[in-house]
Amino acid sequence: MSESGIRQMGVSDVRANMTEVIAEVRLLGTPVALTRREKPQAMLISMDRWKQAALDAEVRPFHDDVVRRLKSLLEDKEFADVLERKDPTLHEVLSAGAL
Repeated sequence: MSESGIRQMGVSDVRANMTEVIAEVRLLGTPVALTRREKPQAMLISMDRWKQAALDAEVRPFHDDVVRRLKSLLEDKEFADVLERKDPTLHEVLSAGAL
C-alpha cells in the first residue's frame, strides 16, 4: 500500500483475484490503482467514492464561481469592511486566498 492509502496491483493480479479485490474496495473503501509494468493505468474505487467524486465535479464550477465573485466584491472597500465585521473568518479566508 502506498503512503496515500491507495493499493497498487498489477492488472493480471487483479484479474486473478477480482472477487477479493472488489470486496476490499467495496467493504474497506481502499482504492486500487491498476498498474501495468508498475505504471498506473486505471483506478478501482467504491461506488460511494465515485458518487462523491461525481458530486464534487458537478458542484465545483459553482463553488469556484462563488469564490471568484466574493473575491471580486472584496475590492469594494465598503463590502470588505462589512464582511470583516460580520464574518471575520470568511473575510480572512478570502483575503488570504485560501479558497
